[in-house]
Parts: sequence; structure tokens; C-alpha cells
Amino acid sequence: MERELNLVISSASQRIVEDGMPFKVDIYKLEGGDGWSLEVVTEDGTSIVWDDLFEDDRAAFEEAISTIRNEGAVAFSNGGSNVVPFKQ
Repeated sequence: MERELNLVISSASQRIVEDGMPFKVDIYKLEGGDGWSLEVVTEDGTSIVWDDLFEDDRAAFEEAISTIRNEGAVAFSNGGSNVVPFKQ
């Protein structure tokens, strides 16, 4: 039986506040994996996950900050056009 791979959480993962709005930036990869995944979670629990993997965790963090600043924090928190709601 093969053992399950562990999830490696980057030390670059952190909570940030931009324009007065809190975000949780999660950067992680599978143990032995080639790239880092990036997820930004808003205060209301909306999760935005990037499709592409990042070569290193620092690049993923810089992408999160850059995107939040360029798109505007409100675009993430108010269900902008980049958010697809789940059917209830």
C-alpha cells in the first residue's frame, strides 16, 4: 500500500489586509510536487484558486498581492465577475 502524500504549507502563507479588507493567502503543494498552488480566501469564505502552479512560494505570494492590488480588494469580496457561485 502506498502512503499518502503530505500537503506542504509554505511559510509565505499569511493573513493580509488590503484596503481594509482581510484576506487569507494560502500557498501549498503536495510533498515532492513540482509547483506551488495559490488560494486566496476572503472574509466571507469565498475561495479563489489560481489554475497555474508557481515555481516557488515567493512568486505565488507576489502574484496574490499584485492581483489583489490590481483588481482591487472589493473585486474579491463582492463576488465580482471572476467568482462563480455554487448553486444552493
